[in-house]
Amino acid sequence: MNVEALALGRNLALILLVIEAVIVAIPLLVILFYVIKYLPQVRAPIRPNLLKVRRIMKQVEEVTKLVLGMVVQPLLWMAASAVGLKRALDYLATRR
Repeated sequence: MNVEALALGRNLALILLVIEAVIVAIPLLVILFYVIKYLPQVRAPIRPNLLKVRRIMKQVEEVTKLVLGMVVQPLLWMAASAVGLKRALDYLATRR
């Protein structure tokens, strides 16, 4: 195979790749155009629902923090007390 034929094949492959990229990009650009065009019309009815969802999620977060604080706090106190007691006993044992 000579160099000219190889260069011609390479050039044709590049041209086909560019054409393919344009063909794939056109539907994506059309979809993007319509999404941007109709987004304000869709956003208006959804906004009150999103505010309700945000308020409910904030309440869920607060209740979760409260419940986990009540559940985890005794376990943390027990773990801290155990570590403190172990250190005190180690100190007393090495002091003698």
